[in-house]
Amino acid sequence: MKKVFYAFVLLAAVAAAFSSCKKDDNKDDNKIVKRLTQCGDQWDVYVFSYDSDGKIAKVNRNEGEKVWTFNWTENKAAYAEKKKDGTTENLDPWTFTLTSDGYLAEFSNNWGDTWKMTYSDGYLTKIERKDKGTVVANCTWVDGDLAKWSRFESEAEQWKIQTFLTDENVGGIFPDATDKAGVGRWMFELGLMGKPSKHLLDVAGWDGSTSSAVQTYEKDADGYVTKVNKVYGTDEPEVYEYAWEVVK
Repeated sequence: MKKVFYAFVLLAAVAAAFSSCKKDDNKDDNKIVKRLTQCGDQWDVYVFSYDSDGKIAKVNRNEGEKVWTFNWTENKAAYAEKKKDGTTENLDPWTFTLTSDGYLAEFSNNWGDTWKMTYSDGYLTKIERKDKGTVVANCTWVDGDLAKWSRFESEAEQWKIQTFLTDENVGGIFPDATDKAGVGRWMFELGLMGKPSKHLLDVAGWDGSTSSAVQTYEKDADGYVTKVNKVYGTDEPEVYEYAWEVVK
């Protein structure tokens, strides 16, 4: 589990609005609602714990390899990062500001690097590096599903095209988005980066590439995804797993 983590891990929180249902309002009062307690692959596993308001309180990566602790004041948070050897980094904490919907509006680190997110009806449409005045990712949604998203390589915009199954995305997982934008996947999974796709991802591939990845799923009795198998052709699957706890 020594894979290099994303360049600047984004650490923030699910707002109280998401404490009972991870992404969208749940219209069935009798339906079981769960929240994410763990996600990861063979390299990196993240364990999440929450405070009494349902906001993220701690993120533990790889059994204490790194631990992030959050301190909240209304819709803003700062975090301290601690390594397994006991040393602490980022003593000047990062600052996170959430929208009224509980999504990340902007965040900055102690070096002045600043990211800004744009949403439409709760769906992420753009990520910018505000301090550089550049766009680092765009997203296009069709009927509630993330039809394509982009990254920039040598200033050229590249698009990943996605199609979806008819299966409902019960837990609101967010398996693929904005590679190279500086946003860790697990932050999408926590619901911080806007609404997820309404359906489960089927096939994803870069525009112009002959290679695409097909996703298959395992679910628990309530329809929450516990495992995603991502397969390119005849290659061995890349496996990503989830664990949940009941909150209602």
